[in-house]
Amino acid sequence: MRRIGLFVPLIIIYLSAALVLLDTFTDLMDGAAALLGLWVSIILAFALLLGLFNVLRVHVSRLTSRQAGAGYSAVLVGSALLVILAGVYGRVAGLQDGVSNWIYLYVYEPLTATLFSLLAFLMVSAAVKALRIGTVESSLLLGGALLVLLGQVALQPFSNLNDLARWFQMYPVLGVLRGILIGAALGAVATSLRYILGVDNRYLG
Repeated sequence: MRRIGLFVPLIIIYLSAALVLLDTFTDLMDGAAALLGLWVSIILAFALLLGLFNVLRVHVSRLTSRQAGAGYSAVLVGSALLVILAGVYGRVAGLQDGVSNWIYLYVYEPLTATLFSLLAFLMVSAAVKALRIGTVESSLLLGGALLVLLGQVALQPFSNLNDLARWFQMYPVLGVLRGILIGAALGAVATSLRYILGVDNRYLG
């Protein structure tokens, strides 16, 4: 019985792959990929809901046992409940997502901007430590960083570097990013082929 259950993931993978490939390259299964995408969205929604319940369970237990960091757990649980209640209230009051959008625009986004502003100092500190190595790569990194930073300054004489910094971002940097994305896409294709062909079957363990 257990051995039959091991083949269930294989059947799901092969069937899903066959349906998507037929929908992509033929007209035999028109709309199959969209239907599978809808199913994945539904499964992800339930997974997020289960994850939320698990987070609340862990932090509520930390609050009741008064462990270290219980104050942070109280902030997390309170914030989660506040956003959930705000969304429900907006729907009931006919405001749709107005309340939750207000929280997102005027609470979440300022907090995110503040966090990334603090992370900027940590990134500069890490960059300074990395540039102490004295290699060619670190020198190129330093030159590119200085070029982009000085190009963003609106004061003379650095404002003349704006066009050069824009060119640097549009061509060398964008080319590297596209290369990384292409490599990631090829890696995803290779991983998918490994699952479809049965080369990687560790999930059957």
